[in-house]
Amino acid sequence: MGGGLRRPGASILGVLVLSAMLVATPAGRRPFWSSDEARFALLAQDVLDHGRWLVAEIRGRYYLNKPQLFFWAVAATALPFGRVTEASAALPALVSSLCGVAGAIAVGRLVWGWQTGAVAGLILATTPLYFEMGHQVLPDGMLNAWLVWALYWLLRAERAGWSLPPVLAFYGCVTAALLAKGPQALTALAAAAVALAFTDGFATLPKLRPVLGLALTFGVAAIVWLAPYHVRSAGAFDDHVLRGHYVTWYLLGPVLPRFTAFSAPLSAFLPWTLLLVAAPLWWRESPDPGRRRIALWTATLWGLIAISGTYRSRYMLVVLPGLALVTAEFLTARVRGRARRALDLASLACAVLAVLVVGVMLSPLVRMVENEDRAYVPDSRWEQAAIGALALAACATLVRGVRLGAPLAGAVGLALAMAGILLVEGVAYPIRYTRAFDVRPLTAAAAANVPPGGTVVGYPDLRLSYDFYLRRRVVEISDEASVRTRLATAPDDAFIMTAERWQALTAAADPAWQVLASATLRDKHMVVVGRAVR
Repeated sequence: MGGGLRRPGASILGVLVLSAMLVATPAGRRPFWSSDEARFALLAQDVLDHGRWLVAEIRGRYYLNKPQLFFWAVAATALPFGRVTEASAALPALVSSLCGVAGAIAVGRLVWGWQTGAVAGLILATTPLYFEMGHQVLPDGMLNAWLVWALYWLLRAERAGWSLPPVLAFYGCVTAALLAKGPQALTALAAAAVALAFTDGFATLPKLRPVLGLALTFGVAAIVWLAPYHVRSAGAFDDHVLRGHYVTWYLLGPVLPRFTAFSAPLSAFLPWTLLLVAAPLWWRESPDPGRRRIALWTATLWGLIAISGTYRSRYMLVVLPGLALVTAEFLTARVRGRARRALDLASLACAVLAVLVVGVMLSPLVRMVENEDRAYVPDSRWEQAAIGALALAACATLVRGVRLGAPLAGAVGLALAMAGILLVEGVAYPIRYTRAFDVRPLTAAAAANVPPGGTVVGYPDLRLSYDFYLRRRVVEISDEASVRTRLATAPDDAFIMTAERWQALTAAADPAWQVLASATLRDKHMVVVGRAVR
């Protein structure tokens, strides 16, 4: 095999080590800003502080929207330290990312051999969205890892004549995915049914033992997750979450985004999308049942997620392993004729894209990137030079691979260049992220000037990231009249709000209230208002 991937064990180990390096470089090196990330850190801390493993709380309320497996993992990694930290909280996501790559390698090796498995793992690890989600404190990476291994055991079961152990392993992975993220994991059951029915025939479906599998999956989920949430919430879980959240989240919402979401994986899978689009020519020339099962599995996940009522780009993470697998199979197969010419053209298109990346990075167009994504835009000379050199190296490697008749070698070179770019980003982007979204100076000022009996008030709301660093009671007040009343009656409190809101309150407030700290976060000027502790 070209590109230096000639020894199975060394190649697979190298892909896993590289994957671990990519996600470990930025992991735990930036503060919490997103409430989604801070939420799981707070749930894990509640488990450690109060032992509420089954039904944890946030701000004095039961948290019922997601099952427990992910924040259990965050709590477990924090046990040796006694507290959840940014670094310990990132470990479950890091391990999940590595397991997802290992799962892609295992599937590729099972269906097409170790070469395809190693390339699939390399492609997956060097996909930007996979890198981004690999160190975020969110359950999506854990869901993805369990579903990749569910696919592996599904394919193993088919090859083993549907013996019971791999079938049970399949349902075990689906059950764990359900406990990690919730109902999204159930798309795997539909994906398995479609993959088998349209490859092996509908008569194959009973061999998957659906009655036994569903009993196992929902039985475990009921004992661990559904029943405790129902009992502790006195039925509110059924009304507000199962019916009022999960059903409306999937079924309601505008129609147009459901169609535009179908294209999301194609952009998320760049630069590998350009190679993937050439693959159908090869598929027509050389049908393969293993490829068909993986493609149907992936397409089913893709479609069911895209048509959900409320869409997030990270939901498509579970589609990337399947795309990586079919791309790797195309690259490692002995393609010929029109398919080979299409692969060469796709490789040259990737080379052009690499040059365009350099041009865009150095142009004013990068200023159009907004919100948290702006932290990924390189702003230092060394970073721009390194990324530019790596992109040009990828271009040269791809062109050379086409000239020498070794497009796989060019693809491996592209992957290694992508890995270098992501390592550069992993070193630099947390610094920019911290500079733009660090709430810690504000929380330190609030905590230092609020006595034990006092409360920190967010007006009109406050991200959960503040709670993580404050480590004290936080109350949100949404109307100005209530804030004015509290300013007059609660001298031990501290208030966090925008500078504009405080300016509107200043005239009627006691002069003893003063700005204790200020910071610009996500283009908002935030202030902490309180009475300085003497």
